[in-house]
Amino acid sequence: IAGVAFDSAVQEIWPYLTAGAALYLSTEELRINPEALRDWLIDSRITASFAPTPILERLLKLSWPDKTDLRFIITGGDQLTQYPSNDIPFAVINQYGPSENTVVTTDCYVPVGVTTGTPSIGRPIANTEVYVLDSHLQLVPIGVIGDLYIGGKSLARGYANRPDLTKE
Repeated sequence: IAGVAFDSAVQEIWPYLTAGAALYLSTEELRINPEALRDWLIDSRITASFAPTPILERLLKLSWPDKTDLRFIITGGDQLTQYPSNDIPFAVINQYGPSENTVVTTDCYVPVGVTTGTPSIGRPIANTEVYVLDSHLQLVPIGVIGDLYIGGKSLARGYANRPDLTKE
């Protein structure tokens, strides 16, 4: 569902092709029409998909049949602000990751039926470390605001001590 220029397209396209799955590409007309997109996902018998967060949130507001072939939708690219309702027939996986960390840094299944708060960005994926630190680079207690620091094998080189690149 995401455009092919979006970095998440890498995880939406290549794993499925290497596993021998069929690949369906949505159109812009589908992406801007939630009802048509839902119907296309159902009629095409899509089993797994990625949807940018704003698109997923529109899909979550629609009525869905009790059963579909769709097992899960992965989302990312923006803050997920709502939980799926109990009658959504597929799982939602929320992912977070800045481009500097090769698409995905954290992920989690989003619980259904929660009515307060916002969904978590999850836990770090393999070979990734995530810390919330204060201005003195000390860990902050749970629930306290701080800055997110990421480390691990997938983190891009650069930016450290390179303010010229950071500005770009």
